[in-house]
Parts: sequence; C-alpha cells; structure tokens
Amino acid sequence: MRQLIEDLLLLARSDEDAMELRRDDVDADDLLLAEASRLRAIGSVHTVTHIEACRTVGDRAALARVVRNLVDNAVRHAASTVTMACRPEADHAVITIADDGPGIPAQDRARVFERFVRLDPARTRSSGGSGLGLSIVEQIVRSHHGTVAVGDAAHGGAVFTLTLPLAQQDSAGTDFQAGSLRSR
Repeated sequence: MRQLIEDLLLLARSDEDAMELRRDDVDADDLLLAEASRLRAIGSVHTVTHIEACRTVGDRAALARVVRNLVDNAVRHAASTVTMACRPEADHAVITIADDGPGIPAQDRARVFERFVRLDPARTRSSGGSGLGLSIVEQIVRSHHGTVAVGDAAHGGAVFTLTLPLAQQDSAGTDFQAGSLRSR
C-alpha cells in the first residue's frame, strides 16, 4: 500500500511539473550493467548485453528506477531471454530492453503507458503490481527530455526503446551541463 501511495504521489508531482530531480552525470551503461549483473545472479533468465558507453544528465535514482521497471517487466514476460543494449546515436543515448515473450499487441502499445493498465487479466495487484510501472517510466523519461516506445523485438517479444539526451561535451571531452563543468 505504501508503494502504491508513493507511486501515485510521484505521478501527481509529474502532472504538476513538480518532480524534484537531480541533474548529475549518469552513465546509462552502468545502470544497464548493474541490472545485467543482478539478473545473472538471480539466474531466472538468460541475459544478453550489447552495451556501449553512454552518459546522460539527470537523476540517477529515477533513471535506475526506469531501467529496473523495464527489466523486471521483461523478466516477467520472457520465455527465456532478456536483452539489454545501450549505444550513442547522434545526440542521444538509445537504450533498449527486450524479452522473447509474447510481445504487446500493436493496438495496446500506447495504452500500456496509461495508469492502472495491466494487459494480463490473470495478474492482480498482489501478484503483479498496480499497473503504474510503465506510466511512471514514461513520466520519468519525459522529465529527462527523452522518449520511450514499445515495439516488436527482433526474435519475438517486446522491446522498449528509451532515448535520452547525451551529456554535452566540448572537443576536449569535457562535459558541460547547466552551467557547470565536469571533467571526465
């Protein structure tokens, strides 16, 4: 019940553009590597990674929650494999999290980001959450000036694709964000 209330408060703050997010350098690749390590330790699915260095600016805890929510959903629906990837593309970090499960029908893909939506009628709040996870993912990603979409994974299943702005750099490889200078 406490988690449900916290999730609803987070969404309410998002509705009012009042989310309090930090603005720090976040290595998106490190977030994915941590989740891959967690999954390998659990051993419930085969974990595949294709991860390149990608640095963005934002709230590390909020972005870690996004990745954890998507990975947990992928594990829940995977037949056997979860694939995580991260690569820089133009001025964005592109993060994908895929499973080899049943996928999400095209007509339901926009709806999965709505509040309280659970496509599996067999899942209840006690066995599978409140239906707020993907709505929270979308709000956090949007607050980081990014996007999230769902499509068909290459080998069946669903793939969630996040795009987040890369941290800006000068030609010497020094990060500039929000008037501060951070050297690598």
